[in-house]
Amino acid sequence: MKLSLTRLALASIALCAMTPAANAAQSISLSPAAPDGSISGSFQNVAIPGGSFSNIFNFTLPSAGDLNATIFSIFRQAQNNNVDFTGVTLNGQALTIGSTGNVEFRFLNGLGVNSGPQTLVVNGSSGGNGSYAGTLSFAPQLAGVPEPAAWATLILGFALVGTSMRRNRPSKLQKVSA
Repeated sequence: MKLSLTRLALASIALCAMTPAANAAQSISLSPAAPDGSISGSFQNVAIPGGSFSNIFNFTLPSAGDLNATIFSIFRQAQNNNVDFTGVTLNGQALTIGSTGNVEFRFLNGLGVNSGPQTLVVNGSSGGNGSYAGTLSFAPQLAGVPEPAAWATLILGFALVGTSMRRNRPSKLQKVSA
């Protein structure tokens, strides 16, 4: 028993040594799901020290659906406020560059996701006191709404059944002569 506790303690110490300390200014906040299942949220990092940085935001979604994301940073007069993104990915999918320079902006629309854990990774460099912020929005898949092709198949099926019933119905003339 003592040996198992010692191994567990050593494993915990090793894990803590491998995990970088989280930046206290880094945060993500998601709203509770709305009645339709949609979720919105925001993430940020402020007062980023100078040099390269890599932030990982992990969150969980309750169902499959579409996920949208935006991220921005605005250069404000002092060089140390500048943030340059070198890469921003959501579940491995790179966000599209909207602008660079004084206003850094990236976005991703309609990323199909499954329920469960999601990962947003932000890489960049800071002038010494940089910050960025972003938004997330999630819309679940709607189970009861058929696609246009399904509607077309349904209508065609009703038309074929109606035509078949009309052809097989005996006319009044056939009944009299029989």
